[in-house]
Amino acid sequence: MWRKFLFLCFAKIALNAAQVDIYALDAKKEGDILTAKNDVVIFSDFYFITANKAIYNEKSGDIELFGDVNILRGQNERSHSNYAKINLNSNEAYFNNFFFSNNNLEVWFQSKKSYLNDKIFESDISAVSSCNVEDPDWEIRFSKGWLNRKNNFVHLYNARLYVKDIPVFYLPYFGFSADTHRQSGLLVPKIILKRGEGLYYEQPIYIATDENWDLQFDPQIRTNRGFGLYSTLRFVDSPYSMGELNFGGFREKYSYYRKENLKNKTHAGIELKYIRDDLFKSLLGDNFQEGLWIDGIYINDIDYFNLSSKDTYDLNSLVTSRVNYFLADENNYYGVYGKYYIDTSKLNNKSTLQEYPSFQYHRFLNNLFDERLRYSFDATFHNFYRQVGPYANQINLELPISYHNAFFNDLLHFTFTENLFASFVNYTHDPRKDHEHYFQNTHSFNFYTDLSKNYGYFFHTLNFGLEYSLLGAKSGNISENYLEESTTQKDDQINFYTIQYFYNDLGQKKIKHKFNLEYLNKKQHFNQLKNLITYYYNDYINLSNETFYSYREQRFTNVINQIELSSNFDFNLNFSHAYQNNEYGKYNFIGTHANYIITPNYNLFGGIWLDTQRSHANMWEFGYTFQRKCWNYSLMYRERIDPQLTSAGITAKNQSGVYFVFNFYPIGGIKYDFSLTETENKI
Repeated sequence: MWRKFLFLCFAKIALNAAQVDIYALDAKKEGDILTAKNDVVIFSDFYFITANKAIYNEKSGDIELFGDVNILRGQNERSHSNYAKINLNSNEAYFNNFFFSNNNLEVWFQSKKSYLNDKIFESDISAVSSCNVEDPDWEIRFSKGWLNRKNNFVHLYNARLYVKDIPVFYLPYFGFSADTHRQSGLLVPKIILKRGEGLYYEQPIYIATDENWDLQFDPQIRTNRGFGLYSTLRFVDSPYSMGELNFGGFREKYSYYRKENLKNKTHAGIELKYIRDDLFKSLLGDNFQEGLWIDGIYINDIDYFNLSSKDTYDLNSLVTSRVNYFLADENNYYGVYGKYYIDTSKLNNKSTLQEYPSFQYHRFLNNLFDERLRYSFDATFHNFYRQVGPYANQINLELPISYHNAFFNDLLHFTFTENLFASFVNYTHDPRKDHEHYFQNTHSFNFYTDLSKNYGYFFHTLNFGLEYSLLGAKSGNISENYLEESTTQKDDQINFYTIQYFYNDLGQKKIKHKFNLEYLNKKQHFNQLKNLITYYYNDYINLSNETFYSYREQRFTNVINQIELSSNFDFNLNFSHAYQNNEYGKYNFIGTHANYIITPNYNLFGGIWLDTQRSHANMWEFGYTFQRKCWNYSLMYRERIDPQLTSAGITAKNQSGVYFVFNFYPIGGIKYDFSLTETENKI
């Protein structure tokens, strides 16, 4: 009758002091061998197992499992098979008809025969995928493979990719990471066929052996042009600092170098980006703030950027390096700056004006005798230098003193500001002058108010003011303006401004409006009008307009219009218009981009960017994306015209083609450009 009741057996394993509890409806023990049948449940320190039958050797620690075998190993690992043999002392296991998954992995495995221990997982005649187990969209079938359980890297031999039951490609060996943690290895290569440069192949190599840094090499070859190597080192050198170092170069073939009449046969460069917010402040106290920012670059010509695979560069003939440092407390600000320019349009950089070092001291707004009387102070020193041509250094001093008061129960506010400004310039290698100076003071009267009212169904806030700036005494003259912006005022000026917001009864912002109008008193005409208005129709639609009008030039200098339509469900549309007509040039662009989710799997998109000033489309594209949990693909047609600056001059490059991108998560994917045409015209 003892077979009719629940049998409980406790077995002590001496090697690892683990305890095994076995529950079954039918069990028998002979010596060191325990045989359990019918609804077998097994517990240990590391396993939870269910099976139809189990044979446990208490002496060796081996347990054989038969039938419907389900195993939970630790907190993340689960498996299913019809036969398993596990050694509870060493955690070695053998399986037949095995399914294996782990919460730390992005894929699952199925195999005929498998072997598992704490270091590796091996399997024969198997399949791996990240899709649904019952009917996977794709899977990789292989004859032999293994998983490194330390770094979760998968190695497969005789790998065949199947989409449903259709074979797509075969590789004698294929490896990929099934882990989301970063690790060293090869990244997805880039392969493009270019008309003028031949086959372009780039194979990124990623090295990540430490948590505080990683290194990426991007070797490339262009069969008709040459070869190169670009590198990126990213690092965190302290809890309050981080940086990135980019360096590399490209070597031209002699035939291409002569044919294109290039400036240099080798294009090389080095870049450093670094930020740090604690150099000395920990020694000074908690009331200090500090920051160091370095954005430095040195290149021998602009082709260093053109040949890099990065798309983040702003291709401009003037390459700028910057170093900024500041230290501040609640009252004072100290700054040290430097700028170095490389003008790649010149044969050499000797005549390019540099700016280093620059110093700044700023005293934040503080009370003077009374809280209604306030002042601040700003002093800057700029050193300009170049090897060939005149240069100078300049000191600017500015002291605004203001008086503030409120009247009629804070309805009307009044501020009077007396601003004192002085500038001193010393010139070097300028035969016309040695030094210059300029003094000026201005009187500013500002009347303004801040109103708000609840109308029941909407809430309105309004801030408007009238400021009159009157030129006082002035003397001297600065004939050369090395600084990008001058702080001196040229005329008496009246400025009317207003800022207002409208909110509905739910507190949602509906309208934002900013208006500013400048009037030059001595010249007796308006100077510039600025107007910004945004209308928030609902959570999905908003319209905005930003307009600048110059009365001196008698034209609109900047106009930007934008309409945004968004939906939580299936549709997004952005339409924008940008117009500029000032001393920097005349531009007129219209752009739109739409995205429509047809079904949860299909996404249709398209866009066009028109240069109406030059009557051509800078870029247009349309396509669609198919998205599933474990894979996706995109098919797109695109035409694009890009102006590019090369050593041989400025060119306009027209690229058009069909782009097909597919990705199997998490093993990666391929981007393929076909029907690609590329033409290049010199400007």
